[in-house]
Amino acid sequence: MCGIAGELRFQTKQAACADWDKISSMMSRRGPDDSGFWAGDEYCTLVFRRLAIIDLSPRGHQPMTVGNGRYTLVFNGEVYNFMALRRQLESRGVTFRSASDSEVVLYALIEWGTEALAKFNGMFALGFYDSAEKKLLLARDHAGMKPLYYLMCENGIVFASQYDQILAHPWSLHLEVFGEALGLYLRLGYIPHPLGVIRNTHMLEPGAWMEISVDGHCKRGSFFVFPQYVEPSLRGAEALEAIDGAITAAVKRHLISDVPVGAFLSGGIDSPLVVAKMRSVSSNNIQTFTIGTGQKETDESLDAQAYANAIGVEHKVEYVSPDQALSMVTDVIDACGEPFGDYSVFPTLMVSKLASRDHKVVLSGDGGDELFWGYPSRFGRLIQLTEDLKSPLWLRRLQWAMKRVLSRVNDRCLLMDSLGNGHRAMHTRFPEALLKKIFPSLPAWPSESNVYAYDDRDPDRIAQLSRWHELVYHLTMVLMKVDRASMYNSLEVRVPLLDREVIEVASKVDWRDCLHVAQKLGKLPLRHILARNVKYQTHKKRGFEAPMAAWLRTSLKEMFEEYVLRQTDILGAEINRGAMRRVFEGHISGRCDYARGLWPLLSLALWAKKYSMSSG
Repeated sequence: MCGIAGELRFQTKQAACADWDKISSMMSRRGPDDSGFWAGDEYCTLVFRRLAIIDLSPRGHQPMTVGNGRYTLVFNGEVYNFMALRRQLESRGVTFRSASDSEVVLYALIEWGTEALAKFNGMFALGFYDSAEKKLLLARDHAGMKPLYYLMCENGIVFASQYDQILAHPWSLHLEVFGEALGLYLRLGYIPHPLGVIRNTHMLEPGAWMEISVDGHCKRGSFFVFPQYVEPSLRGAEALEAIDGAITAAVKRHLISDVPVGAFLSGGIDSPLVVAKMRSVSSNNIQTFTIGTGQKETDESLDAQAYANAIGVEHKVEYVSPDQALSMVTDVIDACGEPFGDYSVFPTLMVSKLASRDHKVVLSGDGGDELFWGYPSRFGRLIQLTEDLKSPLWLRRLQWAMKRVLSRVNDRCLLMDSLGNGHRAMHTRFPEALLKKIFPSLPAWPSESNVYAYDDRDPDRIAQLSRWHELVYHLTMVLMKVDRASMYNSLEVRVPLLDREVIEVASKVDWRDCLHVAQKLGKLPLRHILARNVKYQTHKKRGFEAPMAAWLRTSLKEMFEEYVLRQTDILGAEINRGAMRRVFEGHISGRCDYARGLWPLLSLALWAKKYSMSSG
């Protein structure tokens, strides 16, 4: 696990004068063990920071160059099937000088070109330069576990593991805020790929690659695309056995390391399952880590401890207090490096810091919810809506009004004109009408953003299409949080439930074997497999949570008033201060819980202040 950055200068343009020492130091937490710099010709510069996990010797140093200096690689991540690929390459005459997976990746790219990417089972972001062809290849893993940002302009292309590194490059000076990306952030609490908040900046999509030559020509492609629909071929007991076998094999692969491997352990289903599988395939001592909040609604530490006892692993718990929330805000903004509004980053930072005291590597349970229909409030409701939206609008309005009166449930989805818009409403932090009151000049949804443009009424297709959306978009936000929080603490987090084999099996499973709509229960195969391995089991969905609603009423109240309520705009988005204050006072009084919408605004304002951002 590492950090990478670099640039390719187009031959007809003036070279940039980047401070590469500064850009490298910005990712020193991602790689405290070693650093490297390469500028082998007049066109390309590559920099690297290393967190040594596999082959701890200097032979794993990067940038890694072979072929008499022709090929150079910077690689962030792990490829878990690298030994099998190494044997294939050795049979073709390749001689290796290290035991690292990075060297296998380098020779695989030389031997197979972009076709090598589909052979990698792992998490990665890479830059690969061919000094003879004067071409730079950038690529990102199939699920988006590792980040890769870039800026393309008339001077060339600059790429990096962190967004703030792009902002530190001279080519980013004087670029404007991209209004459409800002509008997406205000709605969703993050900016989905491939957009960046600053114009001309981007995040490379999961499973994608791009090859850029010094004449400015750019070729793009994908080596992995999760399907929107596959006719199910695995059901019942056969599906359960296939999933169990794939997860067991994946966990075993993810334990390959030259340093000890621990695990995050929540009070839910996914991470306990991963830890149980670790125990079943390894005889090593296993340490697990969790965070407690001391509040009944968000504290999972007792469930996590019960799982640890049942599985037989050593467990460590740390508790977060409201006072710590205030002191951690700076770390949260620094760790993210870009606008980011998911407040579960607080406990993720804390549990990463706790684990990093003893470990460089841990496993997590991320991905289970998205792959196995684990969000019943979204997946189940969308499937129900395939019937509900067949009713005329007047009847749905009546149903909506009755729900509000009788159960105080504001089911906005009943008023939507399509299932896609219903799904979009489930992800937005504020209702669209309320957000437009707060931000009167709220930018429209980007015209090219069609991820919610669907209205199929077939339950089978909607089940798979909604899973596709959660995996390709929502999950990348979750992985973004995990990567930033863990790497800020020099900790590698591996995600075995997103192993290529697990994803392949999951894509074939019938949703009815995973989700019970009436009982609002998802991830049924994972629950069954966990029960095979552990007697203790919870039924409520649990993950690392933060009591942000309470924090905004106490320790973060003054900060919100200063950086949001007293401002006339955020990044050029005009604030209706009266509407904003009414929303905040409604939250403070306890009449409403707007934490999901309020924290992203405070986070954005603090980010803009840190990077001295204003509208263009």
